[in-house]
Amino acid sequence: MNVNLFCISLNARGLRNINKRKSIFLFCKGEKANIILLQETHSQQEDEKFWINQWGDKILFDHGSTKSAGVAILFCNSPWKLVASKFSSNGHWLICVLNSDDQYCIVANIYGFNNPNQNKLLLTELSNNITNLKLTYPSASIIVGGDFNMVYDEHLDRYPSRCQHSSHNSTLSNFCGNHSLVDPWHLANPNFKQYSWFKPNNNLKSRIDFWLISASVTSHVSDCCMSAAPLSDHSVIKLKFAPPGGGLRNKGYWKFNSALLTSHEYCDGIKSLITEVMADNTIGSYVSKWEFLKFKFREFSIHFGKSFHKNNKLAELNLIKEINTYCNKASPNESDKQKLLTLQGKLDEMYLKKAEGAYIRSRAKWIEDGEKSTAYFCQLERRRQERNSIKTLLIQNQICTDPTLITKELTSFYSKLYSAALSETDSNFFFDHIKKFIPSIDDDFAELCDADITMLELDNAVKNLAINKSPGCDGLTSNFYRHFWDLLKNPFILMLNEATDTLYFPPTMKQGLITLIPKPGKDSKIIDNLRPITLLNTDYKIVTLAYANRLKSKLNSIISDSQSGFMKGRSIHNNIRLVMDLLDYSHLIDDDGFILFLDFYKAFDSIEHPFIFQCLKQLGFRNKFCATIESLYDNATSSISLPNGTSPRFDIKRGVKQGCPISPFLFIIATEMLSIFIKNSDIAPLNVMGLPVIISQLADDTTIFMKHLTETPKIIEVLKVFSQASGLSLNLKKCELMPIHQSDLTEAYNIPIRSTVKYLGIHISKDPTERENLNIWKTIAECQTKLNSWLLRDISLLGRVFLTKMESISRCIYPAYSLTIPNRAIKKINQINFDYIWRKKMHYIKRAEMTKEYKDGGLQAIDFEIMDGTLKINWLKSFFNNKSFWYHIPREIFKRFGGIDLLLKCDFNIKKLPIKLSQFHQQVLLYWKLLYNHNFTPHNTPIWNNRYITIKNKSLYKKDWMDKGIWSLIHLTDNDGRVMTHENFCHKYNITVDQNSFASTIRAIPIPTLNLIQEIVSNSHSVSPALPHLVAGNFDFKSVKTPNKTIRKMLDDISHPSLPFRNSIKQIFSIDIIYSLRSKYLKFPITPKAKEIHYRVLNDVYPSGEFLRQRCGFETNKCVFCDDIETSVHLFFQCIYSEALWTDIHDWLYTKMRIEPLSENDVIYGAILDNTEWDFLVNNIIIVAKFYIHKCRYGKVKPRFYAFHNECLSFSKALKFMKSKHAMKLLNLFEKYDLKTKP
Repeated sequence: MNVNLFCISLNARGLRNINKRKSIFLFCKGEKANIILLQETHSQQEDEKFWINQWGDKILFDHGSTKSAGVAILFCNSPWKLVASKFSSNGHWLICVLNSDDQYCIVANIYGFNNPNQNKLLLTELSNNITNLKLTYPSASIIVGGDFNMVYDEHLDRYPSRCQHSSHNSTLSNFCGNHSLVDPWHLANPNFKQYSWFKPNNNLKSRIDFWLISASVTSHVSDCCMSAAPLSDHSVIKLKFAPPGGGLRNKGYWKFNSALLTSHEYCDGIKSLITEVMADNTIGSYVSKWEFLKFKFREFSIHFGKSFHKNNKLAELNLIKEINTYCNKASPNESDKQKLLTLQGKLDEMYLKKAEGAYIRSRAKWIEDGEKSTAYFCQLERRRQERNSIKTLLIQNQICTDPTLITKELTSFYSKLYSAALSETDSNFFFDHIKKFIPSIDDDFAELCDADITMLELDNAVKNLAINKSPGCDGLTSNFYRHFWDLLKNPFILMLNEATDTLYFPPTMKQGLITLIPKPGKDSKIIDNLRPITLLNTDYKIVTLAYANRLKSKLNSIISDSQSGFMKGRSIHNNIRLVMDLLDYSHLIDDDGFILFLDFYKAFDSIEHPFIFQCLKQLGFRNKFCATIESLYDNATSSISLPNGTSPRFDIKRGVKQGCPISPFLFIIATEMLSIFIKNSDIAPLNVMGLPVIISQLADDTTIFMKHLTETPKIIEVLKVFSQASGLSLNLKKCELMPIHQSDLTEAYNIPIRSTVKYLGIHISKDPTERENLNIWKTIAECQTKLNSWLLRDISLLGRVFLTKMESISRCIYPAYSLTIPNRAIKKINQINFDYIWRKKMHYIKRAEMTKEYKDGGLQAIDFEIMDGTLKINWLKSFFNNKSFWYHIPREIFKRFGGIDLLLKCDFNIKKLPIKLSQFHQQVLLYWKLLYNHNFTPHNTPIWNNRYITIKNKSLYKKDWMDKGIWSLIHLTDNDGRVMTHENFCHKYNITVDQNSFASTIRAIPIPTLNLIQEIVSNSHSVSPALPHLVAGNFDFKSVKTPNKTIRKMLDDISHPSLPFRNSIKQIFSIDIIYSLRSKYLKFPITPKAKEIHYRVLNDVYPSGEFLRQRCGFETNKCVFCDDIETSVHLFFQCIYSEALWTDIHDWLYTKMRIEPLSENDVIYGAILDNTEWDFLVNNIIIVAKFYIHKCRYGKVKPRFYAFHNECLSFSKALKFMKSKHAMKLLNLFEKYDLKTKP
């Protein structure tokens, strides 16, 4: 067994009580075991979902009854993966097969009977199942643990002993013999007596809880013991395995514990340290003072943290030690027995209090962050990334599991990867060829970058640091810096100013820690499939973030349009659409062109530092800035984070750190040199409708557009020159070619020619069906799977709406930016999302109403058709306002209709346009037609691209006419409103037009329209036509600042115009009050479920008995409290029991504040009080009370005030652990009005 494994087992004696279950779970997690075997769980199938949620990881169950039996296997950060499982169906045994690094292990949890004959049958059944599993997994080790309810040796393992000499249990002996199992505790303690079960008075004791393991793995057992446990008369038994030779212990690296920030003593200690070190004149420089400060921070934090943890744990450890001492006494007297009962009671009470505290804190966390866009919610279902789990590696084509050899191989590989290999001659040669084409930054930009960093810039950098992220090797997190920044800022800027003057930065600042992340879908045993991410120290991040903010402010002046990566206002979707447009309009491309997709080997890790520095100088950055950047990179080192600790530290002589704020900008400056080199080489670019196009880039993802396939060798030679100069090496094996036109070739110049290429996450294909299947339907299937995985979780209606956005909409958005989404796909996405929102049951609210804002009675759910329309309108807006080469193809296409500006103003029909548009552009225009209302007026509606003015069913556009300002029917008529003759027309506009062409144009105009224009002209002295403005509602299409939310709301209002008013709320309140009632409760610090109940009642969709009878045909509609007809109004207000509760609540509140009795409207919709404090407090209490009534209904328990008041007390305890201003406000009001005191 080459993997560390820690197992524990405990007879829990029933886990149905929520506090006891939480206590046992806390105890098990505190043991830090990977696999936990529990017996006597008393679980039922309906408990599984809640218990798994409460545990927070996987649990396997074999249920007994609610009074007896039941076993479970719990996993906690286990390195082993579950392969298979079997169970008894009577709650007495459970087996699972686990796998880790090609090693298999069969783990069995057993709960024996009190009857020897039943135990014999139990072990026979278990043995048969293990035998069957061994046929499938012959190399698997076996671990059996639990409460066997029998002992291995009747003499040693019972008190009082039943035998004078050793007497082995024959049933157990046969079971062990059949599977070559041994008792590891007995092997380690052959003649020692210790017991795992105790009668409360300590008169009877036995070792009925133990482990049986394969004899072949006994040498790997590092510990096997038992110890006292809370809330059980059984001890917890423990079993630890370590790899051969003991393995290498993973010390990891120290990380600051943010919980210390809540300690005033700790914060005072840090403040004193800063004062002390800054006043110490024996430390010569500010750089040295900063280094010493960080050392002292670390030293003090470690010491304080250990003391903090030790003080909390010491009482428990002493208690358990004392219990174990009394348990193991050979002949306990009455005093010992009483003392043991007292000590066990203290341990039980300790864990019950822990459970209560943990429950309150977790409830507070769920109320505050539970179903919002927070890491807390997202991590509920997120699979743990297997960081630092490199236990096997392919070395010289052999699988290696030796940690020492793996460390050596990884260190060797990455130290070589980051070693400099620059040829100064090759670099000079390269820059000599392009220096006359390199742009120069202006003086303002140069001075900005060269100036000293200001305190304001550092403040902004610290403010923008992401919190709760893994720190660098010094362990000091961004949480630490943000908390103490007011104290740290002066020492920090003094250090920074000195470092930039002397070009000597603190050595620890430039140290990194590399974590290796397996690339998705790749074999992680191959070293090239590991992505190195450098964890950087926070002080380094602050400095580089300040410089990065300066650099990116004017970077667009030197980075050409063809680079989209890391540039504000540029999009990855431009790169994708350029390639798609070339394929969609390939019939308009004359060149026999090819697209070459380049792949650079580990581009970010191989760019040479001197090359980056030379780029900065060539662009005109001044000495101080260049020297500062060089100094930050000079003498940088890193080590690799591994399961057994960290590798030896090595120098970083090339590459930019992935995770460093300034690295992306330095990298694209370097790759801009490649763009300049290629654009000014003799490579023949692709002629795209008159524009030569040769390169597009997204960071290192580079695409070359060639006039002919024969340009490929030239490109490879050019790239070779760039590679020798920069360090970026072309990976020809991963480069791909794609023809713009049809080609029968499969390879050219050792590069494969593909009909489908995956580019920037999108499958590029000429075949529309393949394009659709790979990019859209595959994504939809992933959305379905993701949402299905959430179905078992008990999440509120509002939370499920959010999940459709997080797990479904977010995945579909990416392809929708660049591709046509067919209507059937849009319908399928909506079906998946809205079915999930309603748990695949009846939809209580129409989709059109759910998409409305909260104030309008909706849930702000997203109709994907509206989202897709928003994305397409955004593309249109960018196209309209952007003149870059990315939009050259659509610009040329739409020129044939007079340009996009004219076309959007025309009353067009896509099918009647004279040129067939791509499906993407058609969908864009269809959404525009939905958004923009073409108000018909005969003289202001353009005759061009007009769906009613056609020749052979195609609309018209004549450029030469438009150039003369001819676009309206008015322009074709004389002063009397009659159509001009051909001669008069040509003379008036000084234009030469073929007579037949003129006649056919006139004939295309419907006669009623001509009659209408004649009437308008004859009735008016002067008619001046004017093209309509591109304004839809409040949306000015020419404005680049219109937010997505505005566009989406407009499309939603057009598609779903009605507002939901499902009850009499509109007759009772003004619209402003309705808006307030429907939205203000969302900020209340109450549980998501309570908010859901309030929403349902407020909007008349609560599933009361009468509601379900009317909507679903249910037979019964009786109130569970009083047998009257149950409407939502009756249940929550009119029922005599609910009415009594509201009376009691009013009486309780009336003693604190003089409010009127709560009316039906107050309860159903929300109270409206002049006193804002009372309004906030009372409405919170009303919603909590409604949720309480709801729970009483489902629990079939009549509501009582004292039970409700206990709910309020529990709620107020949770408020103490919340940080939001609304929670603090509500807690203060609870205390101000003394609402915790029972009336």
